[in-house]
Amino acid sequence: MSRKKWTVQKLNKDLASTIAERYSIDPLTALLLTQRGFDTFDKLDEFFDDSEEWIDPFLLPDMEKAVERINDAIFDGERICVYGDYDCDGVTSTTILYSYLEAQGADVTYMLPERERDGYGLSNQVVDRIAATGTKLIVTVDNGISAVEEAKYIKEKGMELVVTDHHLEGDELPDCVAIVDPHRNDWDCPFEDYAGCGVALKLCCAMEGSNEEVMQEFADIAAVGTVADMVPLVGENRKIVLYGLRLLNTYRKPGIEAILEKAGLSDKTLDSTSISFGIAPRINAAGRMGTAERALDLLLADDPYSASEMAEEVNVMNTQRHTEEDKIFSDAIAYLQDHPDVAHLPILVVSGKGWHEGVLGIVASKLLERYLRPVIVLTDKGDLCKGSARSIEGFSIYDAMNSCRDMLNTFGGHELAAGMSIKPELLDEFRVKINEYAYENQSVYPETRIDCKLNPAGLSLDVLDSIRMMEPFGTGNTSPVFGLYGVVLDSVQGMGNEGRHKKLTFHKDGTYTQVNGIFFNQPEFPYQRGDKVDLVVTLGRNEYRGNVSLSVYVRDIRPAGSDDDAMAASEQLFDKMLAGRVLSEEEVDRLTPDRSYFAGLYRYLKANEGVPYSAYEYIHKKVHPVENALTPLCKTQVTLLAMRELGLLTTDDEGRIRIPNQEAKVDLAEAPVLQKLHTNR
Repeated sequence: MSRKKWTVQKLNKDLASTIAERYSIDPLTALLLTQRGFDTFDKLDEFFDDSEEWIDPFLLPDMEKAVERINDAIFDGERICVYGDYDCDGVTSTTILYSYLEAQGADVTYMLPERERDGYGLSNQVVDRIAATGTKLIVTVDNGISAVEEAKYIKEKGMELVVTDHHLEGDELPDCVAIVDPHRNDWDCPFEDYAGCGVALKLCCAMEGSNEEVMQEFADIAAVGTVADMVPLVGENRKIVLYGLRLLNTYRKPGIEAILEKAGLSDKTLDSTSISFGIAPRINAAGRMGTAERALDLLLADDPYSASEMAEEVNVMNTQRHTEEDKIFSDAIAYLQDHPDVAHLPILVVSGKGWHEGVLGIVASKLLERYLRPVIVLTDKGDLCKGSARSIEGFSIYDAMNSCRDMLNTFGGHELAAGMSIKPELLDEFRVKINEYAYENQSVYPETRIDCKLNPAGLSLDVLDSIRMMEPFGTGNTSPVFGLYGVVLDSVQGMGNEGRHKKLTFHKDGTYTQVNGIFFNQPEFPYQRGDKVDLVVTLGRNEYRGNVSLSVYVRDIRPAGSDDDAMAASEQLFDKMLAGRVLSEEEVDRLTPDRSYFAGLYRYLKANEGVPYSAYEYIHKKVHPVENALTPLCKTQVTLLAMRELGLLTTDDEGRIRIPNQEAKVDLAEAPVLQKLHTNR
């Protein structure tokens, strides 16, 4: 697939007008809020609530039991072990609870799992290591809700367990002192969507007997974990992040400041994006590439010198993470290019020997963005393949895995992300079976949701200022996405390493205001000066030497006036053909080009040598400006593939089309793709 299908959200202008008047806000802001589901006064009152009134922590399940048992342990001098997780949420959760208990005079230690040695959550081996430290009470953060067998083993070892978690419960709850989890089915919690660090924060508030001091001390760390774990930034999560960002922009703990220096953000005003792309990846890198406890030590550091040293170590791990990630990503793309029958399946399943387990989820996300379909990436460890999956909205990868559960050693997760393990000899059969599930359950086409259309001439800092009151942006309250339709490109300029990024200057007919936009990571960019296009953009603020300017970030581009429903149908039909599915007569006719179709495309390519092969939608629109039933996009895709198979075109190292000298006459019917279509008749 070349790109996502664009969908412009329906506007409720009357409601937006009422909201704008009631809350004295910009009409555009009101419109954007209604599209995010803030469409009642109760929801909006909560959204705009900037008071420091917090939900009573004792409204979370078992909070009273947890507080009583932990206080008893502190009073009796029993050793407490805070057991967390290796991701950013787990590290920040551990930081908060360990720091608080230490300040209360507790005999407290901590332990985090190592990804490859321990896996996620508690295990008997981990319990043994904790027991060896003389621990009497284990308190989990960001895990534990599924530790049914481990809870039994903890009892056998003469210890007790308090669980604090935010994940969904399974068929059975652990038998332990307390289970503080807002998602418990037997409890009606006023707010359920906390991250693990949010639950840890509420536990500290309950122990303290008030919120103010705990928030002042730990909301900054909780903001980092909350944004990183991609929980909805609504309700109390929004308040935690807002409070935390105020702290981060006022005073920063040595560990956070050291991370920001390595990320080049120490002199910037921080927002949720700073956390997502500056702080969180570096904390996560420690858990992916080494030991998460190094990131934990960094957050706990109380002097700038040691914090700087540890931040450098974590930064090196982040660089290593990038290197591993890029290598696996390249290997996976090479495999898919060599196996088009796999690349055009509705769910991609790729594996490799020696691929680093810690970055498989990131690679799966990058492959999803490139191929626009669910992806499973596994590392082959010889006797077992382990990996991560990512999916598109509307298709549950967990349900897809569940349909193949008899083949899997382990699996778990949710609709958009999951993990699994399987024996290598079953991998090919698994690929077939999980894709059969996708065919039967109508895998959806990925979409880009556009909040509203704007005229480029109207883009300004005033627009940006009007939507800033909606921050922090994140899951559940995404950064506004705008559509700029029918703009003309005035210039295209390469930027960065080998011109991979593109600076676009454009205007709309009838206006004379030029707008600059940046389109990152576009090495195969076909559009040129004078092309009329539609753009999807987001807005940002650029601060440089005290000057503030508007940044326009291009997220997607297409030929102006494209019919996305027709595009999506064509893409899916082309995939269906290459995946070897049975085609109807009508489908074969839609896919099969005649000689004149070949000739028209060949003439264009010869006159415009160097256009990227991957830009088939662009090529198609140049050859067929007005698409109709006789000129679907999939026919151009088949023609390009046939020409490549017959040697009528080649591609250089950059993926750009080259037309070799052709002296001998070529029989078009000899192209394997056309023979494949012929046998389908």
